[in-house]
Amino acid sequence: MKANQAVNLTVNTIAGNSGVYFGNQNIAIGVSSHSKSNNAIGSIGNQNLVYRNVNLVYDPDVIDTPIDDRDIHVFAPHYQHSAPNVLNTRVNDIQCETIVQNSGVFIGETRITGLDAHQKENVAYGPTYGHVNQSKGNLNIAYDPDVVDALIDDRDVKSGVFVAAPDPPVVAQRTLNTD
Repeated sequence: MKANQAVNLTVNTIAGNSGVYFGNQNIAIGVSSHSKSNNAIGSIGNQNLVYRNVNLVYDPDVIDTPIDDRDIHVFAPHYQHSAPNVLNTRVNDIQCETIVQNSGVFIGETRITGLDAHQKENVAYGPTYGHVNQSKGNLNIAYDPDVVDALIDDRDVKSGVFVAAPDPPVVAQRTLNTD
């Protein structure tokens, strides 16, 4: 099977541990993302007025968000006995406005293993995106007196062997004639 495709790609945001994949074979193993957020006001888009607000995040946890990510990832490739699929892609244009951690646009044969993203945030006033935003007369407070906050113990062993395996040997087949 042979496919020819012309691609025009427009992506506004590729979030954590996400992606846009082009290729005949894309393998992503063990992608994990853990987060804990306290937001008084989250993300602000286009044409907003944030005026005279009091934003307070109060997070006095004793133990907040312990994350123990002990994944075991196993990849066992298989052989394709038929003719290989070919994906011919002509990339005319890629426009991507925001790519955050562990994310991307991948073109071609892609093999990714064990991406992790761990995050903890206390945000009294989140990120401002776009155009024509106004923020006037606001009070933003984040108070986070944790004893143990967002303990992340990520001990997984990540390994990836990205060697193309040869096609398996062809075994001659016999047809028994029972006539």
